[in-house]
Amino acid sequence: MTQQAQTIAEALNTDPVYVTNAAKGEINETLLQKAETKIDSLDFDVYVIITGGEGADRDLLEQVKVFNGDEGAFIMIDTNTDLAVDYTFEDQHDLQMQVMEQMSVGREQWSHSTPSQTKLNMLLDLYADPQEAPEYETGQEASGSEVQTVDGSNSTATLFLGGAVLVLALVIAVIWFARSRRERAKAARTRRRFELPARLLDRVDDLQRKTLREGLNEDTTELADEITQLQTQDLSTTDAEGVERALDAYQMARSIVDDTEAERIDLAGAMVLLRQAGREIAEVKLHRSTKRGSRTGKSDSARSAGSTKSAKTRGLPQSLCTVNPLHGEARSNQLVSTERKGHLAGKSVRVPVCSSCLSDLHSGRELQWIFDGDRPYVEGRSVWAQTLFGAIGGDLVTALHRHGS
Repeated sequence: MTQQAQTIAEALNTDPVYVTNAAKGEINETLLQKAETKIDSLDFDVYVIITGGEGADRDLLEQVKVFNGDEGAFIMIDTNTDLAVDYTFEDQHDLQMQVMEQMSVGREQWSHSTPSQTKLNMLLDLYADPQEAPEYETGQEASGSEVQTVDGSNSTATLFLGGAVLVLALVIAVIWFARSRRERAKAARTRRRFELPARLLDRVDDLQRKTLREGLNEDTTELADEITQLQTQDLSTTDAEGVERALDAYQMARSIVDDTEAERIDLAGAMVLLRQAGREIAEVKLHRSTKRGSRTGKSDSARSAGSTKSAKTRGLPQSLCTVNPLHGEARSNQLVSTERKGHLAGKSVRVPVCSSCLSDLHSGRELQWIFDGDRPYVEGRSVWAQTLFGAIGGDLVTALHRHGS
């Protein structure tokens, strides 16, 4: 069962809905499509697992949540009437309470015999438009709420006014918090959509060119579709330029991978280009989303500009590690010494590094640079060394064209 949970958890990293073999052919595709559309529009992550008709396995659901490691609501349904929910929201108590409450509201709205896929769609509707959980008051509590004070009517009015102001302040605070949370969650979803699957980097490291090309066809389809779709839309000059840069980076990456003479260092560069393309598209989409949500007026324009700036730093996929792109996603920008390293000898540059390289820097250990032939790539004269995989020296695609790559 642990292996099954791990398999499902890994699959949920690329698709928020997982259908087991036992459930295939037994589900309503129309209802499933509706659910997927609703999941995409939510302000927090929701993962759905559909099993056969034997009922939702609560233990398996909890294991999947642990293996997956992401925050969000994890829902399991069978092909009959069962539905189970597990969730994890660190430091987001209000959101956790909201998810709990909507399950209670849902139970009030559906019956035991309601089909599980219908329950799923109803619950997703509640996530999108939360309803107040039912409250059950005793007779004593109800009568107590009607008690009135006969003395000091002015004092009572003052207290009422003060309470109203407090309630208004709380409402404003809740609205601000909810809006901020929605922006953070939306940015996080955008970032994850354009991150490179780890298996692509593994294929580069093993020089599995055939499976790498197959993986690119499978795993970058959404990126290519996004580029094509955006090219047909009425974009601002800035956004159009971003899409064009994404297309150039994507096409350059594909040409490198398709080159049978490409070395491991070149394939690593292709992954950097794909990440660059993903960042460009994510930035365009976040910018367009911010513009759609902005209000008219000078004050709202200022907020829109600030929100756009925040989105750029918060919602974009991170760069790959400059020391070795096959290490995966960078965690921070750090000052790296390139003493005795080729054209940058004696210099220090600030570049994106992964958590492993960050640990090496803090511990004073030698960085594990990716090799170009028989030496660390920064000691060479390749375009990758000249630009540190695009971390310095301007646009990487332009540099590649200039070097005739």
